[in-house]
Amino acid sequence: MYYISLNVKRRKLNKDNNYNEFLTDPIYSRLIENVEKLKDKVFHLSKIVNLQAYMEGFTFYTSSNYRSTPIDVIPRIITSELFFKISNYLVARSYVLNKFIREVYQEGSNPIPDWIVKTTPYFRPEMMGFSPPKDIYIHVYGADIVRVNGVPFILEDNLRIPSGISYSYKAFEYVDRFLPELKEGYDNRVLQINGLDYLYDILRYVSGNKDPIIVILTDGNYNSAYFEHKFISEKLGIILAEPNDIYVKDKEVVVRTVDEGEVHVDVIYRRIEDLDYLTPGLMKAYLRGWVTLANAPGTGVADDKATFVWIPYLAEKYGIKLENVIQPYTICLYEKENLEKVITQPTRYVIKKREGYGGIGLAIVKDDNINVLKEIYKEYENFIAQEVLDFDTVISVVNDSFYETYADMRIFTYYDKVASAVLSRVGIMGSRITNNSSGGMVKPLWIIK
Repeated sequence: MYYISLNVKRRKLNKDNNYNEFLTDPIYSRLIENVEKLKDKVFHLSKIVNLQAYMEGFTFYTSSNYRSTPIDVIPRIITSELFFKISNYLVARSYVLNKFIREVYQEGSNPIPDWIVKTTPYFRPEMMGFSPPKDIYIHVYGADIVRVNGVPFILEDNLRIPSGISYSYKAFEYVDRFLPELKEGYDNRVLQINGLDYLYDILRYVSGNKDPIIVILTDGNYNSAYFEHKFISEKLGIILAEPNDIYVKDKEVVVRTVDEGEVHVDVIYRRIEDLDYLTPGLMKAYLRGWVTLANAPGTGVADDKATFVWIPYLAEKYGIKLENVIQPYTICLYEKENLEKVITQPTRYVIKKREGYGGIGLAIVKDDNINVLKEIYKEYENFIAQEVLDFDTVISVVNDSFYETYADMRIFTYYDKVASAVLSRVGIMGSRITNNSSGGMVKPLWIIK
Protein backbone atom coordinates (compact mmCIF):
# COMPACT_ATOMS: atom_id res chain seq x y z
CA MET A 1 0.00 0.00 0.00
CA TYR A 2 1.35 3.45 -0.90
CA TYR A 3 0.59 6.92 0.44
CA ILE A 4 -2.06 9.09 -1.17
CA SER A 5 -3.49 12.39 0.01
CA LEU A 6 -7.07 11.77 -1.13
CA ASN A 7 -9.55 11.88 1.71
CA VAL A 8 -11.25 8.55 1.08
CA LYS A 9 -14.29 7.70 3.19
CA ARG A 10 -14.11 4.00 4.06
CA ARG A 11 -17.07 3.68 6.39
CA LYS A 12 -20.20 1.50 6.28
CA LEU A 13 -18.63 -1.34 4.31
CA ASN A 14 -18.80 -4.00 7.05
CA LYS A 15 -15.74 -5.41 5.34
CA ASP A 16 -13.21 -8.03 6.40
CA ASN A 17 -11.06 -7.94 3.24
CA ASN A 18 -8.98 -4.75 3.17
CA TYR A 19 -7.92 -5.10 -0.46
CA ASN A 20 -8.74 -1.85 -2.24
CA GLU A 21 -7.36 -1.92 -5.79
CA PHE A 22 -6.61 1.80 -5.81
CA LEU A 23 -4.70 1.72 -2.55
CA THR A 24 -2.88 -1.56 -3.17
CA ASP A 25 -2.12 -2.07 -6.87
CA PRO A 26 0.85 0.03 -8.17
CA ILE A 27 -0.84 0.24 -11.58
CA TYR A 28 -3.00 3.01 -10.10
CA SER A 29 -0.13 5.16 -8.79
CA ARG A 30 -0.04 7.57 -11.76
CA LEU A 31 -3.83 7.78 -11.91
CA ILE A 32 -3.94 8.74 -8.24
CA GLU A 33 -1.33 11.46 -8.93
CA ASN A 34 -3.48 12.78 -11.77
CA VAL A 35 -6.58 12.85 -9.57
CA GLU A 36 -4.63 14.65 -6.82
CA LYS A 37 -3.50 17.30 -9.32
CA LEU A 38 -7.11 18.03 -10.24
CA LYS A 39 -7.98 18.47 -6.54
CA ASP A 40 -11.58 19.66 -6.09
CA LYS A 41 -11.94 20.18 -9.85
CA VAL A 42 -12.67 16.45 -10.18
CA PHE A 43 -15.93 16.89 -8.25
CA HIS A 44 -17.03 19.74 -10.51
CA LEU A 45 -16.15 17.77 -13.65
CA SER A 46 -17.99 14.74 -12.29
CA LYS A 47 -21.16 16.80 -12.04
CA ILE A 48 -20.67 18.14 -15.58
CA VAL A 49 -20.16 14.61 -16.93
CA ASN A 50 -23.33 13.34 -15.31
CA LEU A 51 -25.39 16.35 -16.36
CA GLN A 52 -24.16 16.08 -19.95
CA ALA A 53 -24.84 12.33 -20.01
CA TYR A 54 -28.39 12.87 -18.81
CA MET A 55 -28.99 15.63 -21.40
CA GLU A 56 -27.75 13.27 -24.12
CA GLY A 57 -30.24 10.61 -23.04
CA PHE A 58 -27.88 8.30 -21.16
CA THR A 59 -30.70 7.02 -18.97
CA PHE A 60 -32.10 3.88 -17.41
CA TYR A 61 -35.86 3.29 -17.31
CA THR A 62 -37.36 2.10 -14.03
CA SER A 63 -40.97 1.12 -13.39
CA SER A 64 -42.13 4.72 -13.34
CA ASN A 65 -39.65 7.05 -15.03
CA TYR A 66 -36.35 7.60 -16.76
CA ARG A 67 -33.46 8.27 -14.44
CA SER A 68 -29.86 9.10 -15.17
CA THR A 69 -27.28 6.35 -15.33
CA PRO A 70 -24.75 7.72 -12.83
CA ILE A 71 -21.14 7.71 -13.97
CA ASP A 72 -18.24 7.32 -11.55
CA VAL A 73 -15.49 9.26 -13.32
CA ILE A 74 -12.47 7.61 -11.68
CA PRO A 75 -11.40 4.82 -14.07
CA ARG A 76 -10.77 1.27 -12.95
CA ILE A 77 -7.61 -0.36 -14.33
CA ILE A 78 -6.64 -3.94 -15.09
CA THR A 79 -3.62 -5.27 -16.95
CA SER A 80 -3.93 -6.72 -20.44
CA GLU A 81 -2.37 -9.90 -19.04
CA LEU A 82 -5.23 -10.34 -16.58
CA PHE A 83 -7.79 -9.40 -19.23
CA PHE A 84 -6.52 -12.05 -21.64
CA LYS A 85 -6.49 -14.70 -18.92
CA ILE A 86 -10.11 -13.92 -18.10
CA SER A 87 -10.94 -13.80 -21.81
CA ASN A 88 -9.57 -17.28 -22.43
CA TYR A 89 -11.60 -18.56 -19.50
CA LEU A 90 -14.82 -16.97 -20.78
CA VAL A 91 -14.42 -18.31 -24.31
CA ALA A 92 -13.92 -21.79 -22.85
CA ARG A 93 -16.93 -21.33 -20.56
CA SER A 94 -19.01 -20.14 -23.51
CA TYR A 95 -18.18 -23.39 -25.31
CA VAL A 96 -19.25 -25.38 -22.25
CA LEU A 97 -22.57 -23.55 -22.04
CA ASN A 98 -23.20 -23.97 -25.77
CA LYS A 99 -22.44 -27.70 -25.61
CA PHE A 100 -24.79 -28.13 -22.66
CA ILE A 101 -27.67 -26.42 -24.49
CA ARG A 102 -26.97 -28.52 -27.57
CA GLU A 103 -27.01 -31.72 -25.50
CA VAL A 104 -30.38 -30.81 -23.98
CA TYR A 105 -32.12 -29.87 -27.23
CA GLN A 106 -30.42 -31.88 -29.97
CA GLU A 107 -29.44 -35.05 -28.15
CA GLY A 108 -32.40 -35.10 -25.81
CA SER A 109 -30.19 -35.95 -22.84
CA ASN A 110 -29.82 -34.13 -19.57
CA PRO A 111 -26.32 -34.22 -18.06
CA ILE A 112 -27.39 -32.37 -14.90
CA PRO A 113 -30.19 -33.26 -12.42
CA ASP A 114 -33.50 -33.62 -14.28
CA TRP A 115 -35.41 -31.34 -11.95
CA ILE A 116 -33.40 -28.29 -13.12
CA VAL A 117 -34.42 -28.54 -16.77
CA LYS A 118 -37.94 -29.74 -15.94
CA THR A 119 -38.65 -26.82 -13.61
CA THR A 120 -36.83 -23.97 -15.33
CA PRO A 121 -39.19 -21.45 -16.94
CA TYR A 122 -36.72 -21.02 -19.78
CA PHE A 123 -36.95 -24.49 -21.32
CA ARG A 124 -38.48 -24.32 -24.82
CA PRO A 125 -39.81 -27.77 -25.85
CA GLU A 126 -40.28 -26.63 -29.45
CA MET A 127 -36.49 -26.37 -29.72
CA MET A 128 -36.10 -30.13 -29.27
CA GLY A 129 -34.37 -31.64 -32.31
CA PHE A 130 -33.69 -28.23 -33.88
CA SER A 131 -30.18 -27.20 -34.82
CA PRO A 132 -29.63 -23.41 -34.96
CA PRO A 133 -27.50 -21.90 -37.74
CA LYS A 134 -23.82 -22.85 -37.35
CA ASP A 135 -24.89 -24.85 -34.27
CA ILE A 136 -24.52 -21.71 -32.14
CA TYR A 137 -27.06 -20.99 -29.41
CA ILE A 138 -25.14 -18.29 -27.53
CA HIS A 139 -24.11 -15.33 -29.65
CA VAL A 140 -23.88 -12.84 -26.79
CA TYR A 141 -22.76 -13.82 -23.29
CA GLY A 142 -22.28 -11.53 -20.31
CA ALA A 143 -20.31 -12.83 -17.32
CA ASP A 144 -20.25 -11.07 -13.96
CA ILE A 145 -16.75 -11.08 -12.47
CA VAL A 146 -15.39 -9.80 -9.16
CA ARG A 147 -11.90 -9.94 -7.67
CA VAL A 148 -10.96 -11.14 -4.20
CA ASN A 149 -7.44 -10.06 -3.23
CA GLY A 150 -6.86 -9.53 -6.93
CA VAL A 151 -8.02 -13.03 -7.96
CA PRO A 152 -11.00 -13.13 -10.38
CA PHE A 153 -14.19 -14.99 -9.42
CA ILE A 154 -17.25 -15.54 -11.62
CA LEU A 155 -20.60 -14.82 -9.96
CA GLU A 156 -23.07 -15.66 -12.70
CA ASP A 157 -23.72 -16.20 -16.40
CA ASN A 158 -26.11 -13.93 -18.34
CA LEU A 159 -27.30 -15.57 -21.53
CA ARG A 160 -30.91 -14.66 -22.24
CA ILE A 161 -30.65 -10.91 -22.83
CA PRO A 162 -27.28 -9.73 -21.48
CA SER A 163 -27.06 -5.95 -21.46
CA GLY A 164 -24.67 -3.18 -20.55
CA ILE A 165 -22.00 -2.87 -23.23
CA SER A 166 -23.28 0.57 -24.26
CA TYR A 167 -22.70 1.81 -20.69
CA SER A 168 -19.07 0.76 -20.97
CA TYR A 169 -18.66 2.69 -24.21
CA LYS A 170 -20.34 5.80 -22.85
CA ALA A 171 -18.52 5.89 -19.50
CA PHE A 172 -15.19 5.54 -21.35
CA GLU A 173 -16.19 8.25 -23.83
CA TYR A 174 -17.39 10.82 -21.28
CA VAL A 175 -14.30 10.53 -19.09
CA ASP A 176 -12.05 10.78 -22.14
CA ARG A 177 -13.94 13.87 -23.25
CA PHE A 178 -14.15 15.78 -19.96
CA LEU A 179 -11.19 14.47 -17.92
CA PRO A 180 -8.39 13.77 -20.44
CA GLU A 181 -5.86 14.74 -17.75
CA LEU A 182 -6.49 11.41 -16.04
CA LYS A 183 -4.67 9.60 -18.87
CA GLU A 184 -1.44 11.53 -18.44
CA GLY A 185 1.44 9.10 -18.03
CA TYR A 186 -0.46 6.21 -19.57
CA ASP A 187 -0.02 7.58 -23.09
CA ASN A 188 -0.91 4.88 -25.62
CA ARG A 189 -0.96 2.04 -23.08
CA VAL A 190 -4.75 2.11 -22.69
CA LEU A 191 -6.38 -0.33 -25.11
CA GLN A 192 -9.08 1.14 -27.31
CA ILE A 193 -12.40 -0.43 -26.45
CA ASN A 194 -14.20 -2.71 -28.85
CA GLY A 195 -16.98 -5.26 -28.80
CA LEU A 196 -19.78 -4.07 -31.03
CA ASP A 197 -17.74 -5.06 -34.07
CA TYR A 198 -17.60 -8.58 -32.61
CA LEU A 199 -21.37 -8.52 -32.19
CA TYR A 200 -21.82 -7.63 -35.84
CA ASP A 201 -19.31 -10.28 -36.93
CA ILE A 202 -21.10 -13.12 -35.12
CA LEU A 203 -24.53 -12.02 -36.37
CA ARG A 204 -23.24 -11.84 -39.92
CA TYR A 205 -21.56 -15.25 -39.57
CA VAL A 206 -24.73 -17.05 -38.48
CA SER A 207 -26.74 -15.32 -41.22
CA GLY A 208 -24.73 -17.03 -43.94
CA ASN A 209 -24.68 -13.74 -45.92
CA LYS A 210 -21.87 -11.28 -46.50
CA ASP A 211 -24.17 -8.29 -46.12
CA PRO A 212 -27.17 -9.40 -44.07
CA ILE A 213 -30.15 -7.36 -42.99
CA ILE A 214 -30.03 -7.34 -39.21
CA VAL A 215 -32.75 -6.08 -36.90
CA ILE A 216 -32.47 -5.35 -33.19
CA LEU A 217 -35.84 -6.19 -31.66
CA THR A 218 -36.96 -3.98 -28.78
CA ASP A 219 -40.26 -3.59 -26.99
CA GLY A 220 -39.84 0.17 -27.03
CA ASN A 221 -38.78 3.11 -24.93
CA TYR A 222 -40.21 1.66 -21.72
CA ASN A 223 -37.62 -1.09 -21.74
CA SER A 224 -35.02 -0.42 -19.04
CA ALA A 225 -32.21 -0.81 -21.59
CA TYR A 226 -33.81 1.12 -24.46
CA PHE A 227 -30.87 3.53 -24.52
CA GLU A 228 -28.64 0.57 -25.34
CA HIS A 229 -30.96 -0.69 -28.06
CA LYS A 230 -30.76 2.68 -29.82
CA PHE A 231 -27.02 2.92 -29.23
CA ILE A 232 -26.30 -0.45 -30.85
CA SER A 233 -28.63 0.29 -33.75
CA GLU A 234 -26.88 3.59 -34.48
CA LYS A 235 -23.33 2.30 -34.02
CA LEU A 236 -23.80 -0.78 -36.22
CA GLY A 237 -26.23 0.71 -38.71
CA ILE A 238 -28.81 -2.00 -38.09
CA ILE A 239 -32.57 -1.57 -37.98
CA LEU A 240 -34.24 -0.86 -34.63
CA ALA A 241 -37.71 -2.37 -34.70
CA GLU A 242 -40.59 -3.08 -32.36
CA PRO A 243 -42.68 -6.27 -32.55
CA ASN A 244 -45.48 -4.70 -34.59
CA ASP A 245 -42.91 -3.69 -37.25
CA ILE A 246 -42.01 -7.33 -37.94
CA TYR A 247 -44.19 -10.01 -39.50
CA VAL A 248 -44.04 -13.23 -41.47
CA LYS A 249 -45.01 -13.07 -45.13
CA ASP A 250 -44.63 -15.63 -47.94
CA LYS A 251 -42.07 -17.79 -46.12
CA GLU A 252 -39.88 -14.91 -45.06
CA VAL A 253 -39.65 -12.47 -42.20
CA VAL A 254 -39.95 -8.82 -43.12
CA VAL A 255 -39.65 -5.54 -41.27
CA ARG A 256 -41.65 -2.43 -42.08
CA THR A 257 -39.33 0.57 -42.45
CA VAL A 258 -40.03 4.26 -42.98
CA ASP A 259 -37.59 4.75 -45.87
CA GLU A 260 -37.75 1.47 -47.77
CA GLY A 261 -41.09 -0.08 -46.88
CA GLU A 262 -40.98 -3.86 -46.42
CA VAL A 263 -37.45 -5.26 -46.08
CA HIS A 264 -36.42 -8.92 -45.83
CA VAL A 265 -34.78 -9.79 -42.49
CA ASP A 266 -31.89 -12.26 -42.12
CA VAL A 267 -31.12 -11.97 -38.39
CA ILE A 268 -33.03 -10.68 -35.40
CA TYR A 269 -30.91 -9.71 -32.40
CA ARG A 270 -33.66 -9.95 -29.83
CA ARG A 271 -33.68 -7.85 -26.71
CA ILE A 272 -37.05 -9.13 -25.51
CA GLU A 273 -38.24 -12.49 -24.16
CA ASP A 274 -41.72 -13.05 -25.60
CA LEU A 275 -41.56 -13.78 -29.31
CA ASP A 276 -44.83 -15.20 -30.65
CA TYR A 277 -46.86 -13.26 -28.10
CA LEU A 278 -45.60 -10.00 -29.62
CA THR A 279 -44.87 -11.12 -33.19
CA PRO A 280 -47.17 -14.00 -34.21
CA GLY A 281 -45.47 -16.75 -36.20
CA LEU A 282 -41.90 -15.64 -35.50
CA MET A 283 -40.92 -18.80 -33.64
CA LYS A 284 -42.37 -20.94 -36.43
CA ALA A 285 -40.42 -18.94 -39.01
CA TYR A 286 -37.23 -19.45 -37.01
CA LEU A 287 -37.72 -23.21 -36.76
CA ARG A 288 -38.31 -23.38 -40.53
CA GLY A 289 -35.06 -21.54 -41.23
CA TRP A 290 -36.60 -18.34 -42.56
CA VAL A 291 -34.77 -16.14 -40.06
CA THR A 292 -32.02 -16.43 -37.44
CA LEU A 293 -32.61 -15.40 -33.83
CA ALA A 294 -29.85 -14.37 -31.44
CA ASN A 295 -29.58 -15.52 -28.76
CA ALA A 296 -31.42 -18.69 -29.66
CA PRO A 297 -34.74 -19.32 -27.89
CA GLY A 298 -34.31 -21.79 -25.04
CA THR A 299 -30.82 -20.58 -24.19
CA GLY A 300 -32.17 -19.75 -20.74
CA VAL A 301 -31.77 -23.37 -19.58
CA ALA A 302 -28.08 -22.52 -19.18
CA ASP A 303 -28.87 -19.09 -17.72
CA ASP A 304 -30.85 -20.64 -14.86
CA LYS A 305 -28.81 -20.11 -11.71
CA ALA A 306 -29.28 -23.75 -10.72
CA THR A 307 -27.36 -24.71 -13.87
CA PHE A 308 -24.50 -22.45 -12.77
CA VAL A 309 -23.79 -24.90 -9.94
CA TRP A 310 -22.99 -27.63 -12.47
CA ILE A 311 -20.73 -25.77 -14.90
CA PRO A 312 -17.43 -27.13 -13.47
CA TYR A 313 -18.84 -30.67 -13.79
CA LEU A 314 -19.95 -30.01 -17.37
CA ALA A 315 -16.55 -28.59 -18.30
CA GLU A 316 -14.89 -31.75 -17.04
CA LYS A 317 -17.45 -33.90 -18.89
CA TYR A 318 -16.76 -32.11 -22.18
CA GLY A 319 -12.99 -32.09 -21.68
CA ILE A 320 -12.78 -28.28 -21.58
CA LYS A 321 -10.38 -26.66 -19.12
CA LEU A 322 -11.63 -23.67 -17.13
CA GLU A 323 -8.55 -21.91 -15.77
CA ASN A 324 -7.59 -18.58 -14.18
CA VAL A 325 -11.05 -17.72 -12.82
CA ILE A 326 -12.63 -19.29 -9.72
CA GLN A 327 -16.28 -20.27 -9.36
CA PRO A 328 -17.38 -19.66 -5.75
CA TYR A 329 -19.09 -22.31 -3.66
CA THR A 330 -22.71 -22.39 -4.87
CA ILE A 331 -25.52 -24.80 -3.90
CA CYS A 332 -29.12 -25.51 -4.92
CA LEU A 333 -31.62 -25.23 -2.08
CA TYR A 334 -33.83 -27.83 -3.76
CA GLU A 335 -31.63 -30.35 -1.99
CA LYS A 336 -32.72 -30.49 1.65
CA GLU A 337 -29.24 -30.81 3.13
CA ASN A 338 -28.24 -27.60 1.33
CA LEU A 339 -31.32 -25.82 2.63
CA GLU A 340 -30.31 -26.79 6.15
CA LYS A 341 -26.83 -25.35 5.61
CA VAL A 342 -28.30 -21.98 4.74
CA ILE A 343 -30.85 -21.99 7.54
CA THR A 344 -28.22 -22.78 10.16
CA GLN A 345 -25.54 -20.38 8.78
CA PRO A 346 -27.47 -17.75 6.79
CA THR A 347 -24.88 -14.99 6.98
CA ARG A 348 -22.43 -17.05 4.94
CA TYR A 349 -24.56 -16.89 1.80
CA VAL A 350 -25.99 -14.69 -0.91
CA ILE A 351 -29.47 -15.95 -1.79
CA LYS A 352 -30.43 -15.78 -5.47
CA LYS A 353 -33.67 -16.66 -7.20
CA ARG A 354 -33.04 -19.05 -10.07
CA GLU A 355 -34.67 -16.84 -12.68
CA GLY A 356 -33.64 -13.52 -11.10
CA TYR A 357 -31.78 -10.81 -12.99
CA GLY A 358 -30.77 -7.20 -12.52
CA GLY A 359 -30.53 -7.66 -8.76
CA ILE A 360 -34.13 -8.94 -8.60
CA GLY A 361 -34.50 -11.94 -6.33
CA LEU A 362 -31.12 -11.37 -4.69
CA ALA A 363 -30.52 -10.98 -0.96
CA ILE A 364 -27.38 -10.85 1.15
CA VAL A 365 -28.52 -12.13 4.51
CA LYS A 366 -25.39 -10.63 6.05
CA ASP A 367 -26.73 -7.20 5.14
CA ASP A 368 -30.50 -7.71 4.91
CA ASN A 369 -33.20 -8.59 7.38
CA ILE A 370 -33.24 -12.23 8.47
CA ASN A 371 -36.88 -12.39 7.32
CA VAL A 372 -35.46 -13.25 3.89
CA LEU A 373 -35.35 -16.83 5.19
CA LYS A 374 -39.14 -16.91 5.46
CA GLU A 375 -39.37 -16.27 1.72
CA ILE A 376 -36.91 -19.06 1.02
CA TYR A 377 -38.97 -21.56 3.01
CA LYS A 378 -42.03 -20.85 0.85
CA GLU A 379 -40.36 -21.92 -2.39
CA TYR A 380 -36.88 -23.18 -1.57
CA GLU A 381 -36.67 -25.12 -4.86
CA ASN A 382 -36.48 -21.79 -6.70
CA PHE A 383 -33.37 -20.52 -4.91
CA ILE A 384 -29.65 -21.08 -4.91
CA ALA A 385 -27.14 -19.94 -2.31
CA GLN A 386 -23.64 -18.66 -3.05
CA GLU A 387 -20.91 -17.96 -0.55
CA VAL A 388 -20.58 -14.30 0.37
CA LEU A 389 -17.42 -12.95 -1.23
CA ASP A 390 -15.82 -9.97 0.44
CA PHE A 391 -14.65 -8.76 -2.91
CA ASP A 392 -12.22 -5.99 -3.68
CA THR A 393 -13.14 -2.34 -3.57
CA VAL A 394 -12.30 0.77 -5.57
CA ILE A 395 -12.45 4.54 -5.06
CA SER A 396 -15.47 6.40 -6.42
CA VAL A 397 -16.52 10.02 -6.72
CA VAL A 398 -19.91 10.58 -5.11
CA ASN A 399 -21.03 14.21 -4.96
CA ASP A 400 -18.11 16.10 -3.35
CA SER A 401 -16.29 13.17 -1.75
CA PHE A 402 -14.23 10.08 -2.49
CA TYR A 403 -15.74 6.86 -1.18
CA GLU A 404 -14.61 3.27 -1.03
CA THR A 405 -17.12 1.15 -2.94
CA TYR A 406 -17.63 -2.41 -4.14
CA ALA A 407 -17.24 -2.95 -7.88
CA ASP A 408 -17.71 -5.82 -10.31
CA MET A 409 -17.11 -6.29 -14.03
CA ARG A 410 -19.50 -7.51 -16.68
CA ILE A 411 -17.45 -8.88 -19.55
CA PHE A 412 -19.08 -9.64 -22.90
CA THR A 413 -18.20 -12.63 -25.07
CA TYR A 414 -19.40 -12.92 -28.66
CA TYR A 415 -19.07 -16.67 -29.13
CA ASP A 416 -15.27 -16.83 -29.40
CA LYS A 417 -14.25 -13.18 -29.03
CA VAL A 418 -14.23 -11.09 -25.85
CA ALA A 419 -14.96 -7.37 -25.85
CA SER A 420 -12.42 -5.01 -24.34
CA ALA A 421 -15.39 -2.73 -23.63
CA VAL A 422 -15.81 -4.00 -20.08
CA LEU A 423 -18.64 -2.68 -17.94
CA SER A 424 -17.46 -1.99 -14.40
CA ARG A 425 -20.42 -1.44 -12.07
CA VAL A 426 -20.16 0.18 -8.66
CA GLY A 427 -22.55 -0.40 -5.79
CA ILE A 428 -24.04 2.41 -3.79
CA MET A 429 -22.04 3.16 -0.67
CA GLY A 430 -21.91 0.13 1.60
CA SER A 431 -23.67 -2.26 -0.80
CA ARG A 432 -22.31 -5.23 -2.71
CA ILE A 433 -25.24 -5.07 -5.18
CA THR A 434 -23.99 -3.21 -8.24
CA ASN A 435 -26.90 -3.41 -10.69
CA ASN A 436 -28.21 -0.21 -12.30
CA SER A 437 -31.71 -1.09 -11.16
CA SER A 438 -30.42 -1.10 -7.57
CA GLY A 439 -28.89 2.38 -7.90
CA GLY A 440 -25.38 1.38 -8.93
CA MET A 441 -22.99 3.54 -10.95
CA VAL A 442 -20.93 2.72 -14.03
CA LYS A 443 -17.19 3.26 -14.11
CA PRO A 444 -14.87 3.39 -17.14
CA LEU A 445 -12.40 0.51 -17.21
CA TRP A 446 -8.95 0.81 -18.73
CA ILE A 447 -7.02 -2.21 -19.93
CA ILE A 448 -3.33 -1.30 -19.74
CA LYS A 449 -0.75 -2.87 -22.03
